Amino acid sequence: MIIILTQCFPPKIGGIENLIENLSIELSKTHEVLVLADQHDKKNDIYYDLKYEKNIRIKRISGIKFFRKRKKLSELKKLLSSNKISHVIGDSWKSFELTIDTLNSSSIPTVCLAHGNELIINNSSKKFRVISTLNKVTQIVTNSNFTLNLVKDVGITNQNITCIYPGALNTIHLNEEIILNINGQPVIATLARLEKRKGHAYILSVIAKLKLEYPNILYIIAGSGVEFENLKKITLELDIVKNVIFLGDINENQKKYLFKNINLMVMPTLDESKKNSIEGFGIAYLEAAYYGIPSIASNVGGTPEAVIHNETGIIISDMSELYNSLKDLLSNKLKLNELGKKAKLRAENEFTWEVIGNKYLQLIKNLDNQKK
Repeated sequence: MIIILTQCFPPKIGGIENLIENLSIELSKTHEVLVLADQHDKKNDIYYDLKYEKNIRIKRISGIKFFRKRKKLSELKKLLSSNKISHVIGDSWKSFELTIDTLNSSSIPTVCLAHGNELIINNSSKKFRVISTLNKVTQIVTNSNFTLNLVKDVGITNQNITCIYPGALNTIHLNEEIILNINGQPVIATLARLEKRKGHAYILSVIAKLKLEYPNILYIIAGSGVEFENLKKITLELDIVKNVIFLGDINENQKKYLFKNINLMVMPTLDESKKNSIEGFGIAYLEAAYYGIPSIASNVGGTPEAVIHNETGIIISDMSELYNSLKDLLSNKLKLNELGKKAKLRAENEFTWEVIGNKYLQLIKNLDNQKK
């Protein structure tokens, strides 16, 4: 049995939640899978988990964080005593901090995912905890080569590090859910948490300029976060209220509708590594690519691995390039469509969950061979 330890699992919305769910589905095709997940909303969690009764077992762990971690450790000890665990995968170092010593004492292979942000911390105490935990796991899997290099740079001595990109949307299992009537042309969107580093404010200023040439331009912002009120204020000040829609958080079915009705994904993230925040990869770009939507992104973190410049989208080096890059693509439909076609082809060939799942299965097979 493969155990997946996670703080992040649907119906809670997020990139890691999507990653862990799809990874669980792929592994369950060949292995028994038990997900030990944090409980966030008992009623919604129970209802959501019903669809997995046949192929994936999900056990929700409730209580405050301090007790949740200890409850998971207790569950693991019970399973270890019955010799049912073959491998344990954790969504981050946090899932292994209290459990890794127990798992190592039983010689259970462990796989820990690394995302980027956890590796650029200034707090010496926390940094020690992260490094200590990652040095103890059997295998580290990073979401990009950028993150892989971060792992090495912070002083982690564990040599078993590999990069496996997250998968894009698995459209086979999605039912399109209409969320709004999109009346605008052209239509661009950003799918991200509302944080300063995601660049929403810069996009709004560009929309105000483009409005002169494209009066019906529509900018859709999907996501929630601390910047919501500030972004609403900017929208009002720039007189683009009619050109901007705030959707809030959207689920996977709603994403399908959104991506089928936009022309371009725009998410030029800022480099805030000094503020302990970095874009380790950027799964939203690939989710858009799956539907033939190219992206405009920044040359920050692992983003250039998600968007290939002048092939699946445009990479800008500075925010001053955003207006011209956006205007160029909107005025050149041939180029926009060509980038979209290549983005879709790359997503379908390299980033389906079947492809990504097979990489994890091969990794597990390699770990088994090392034990022999």
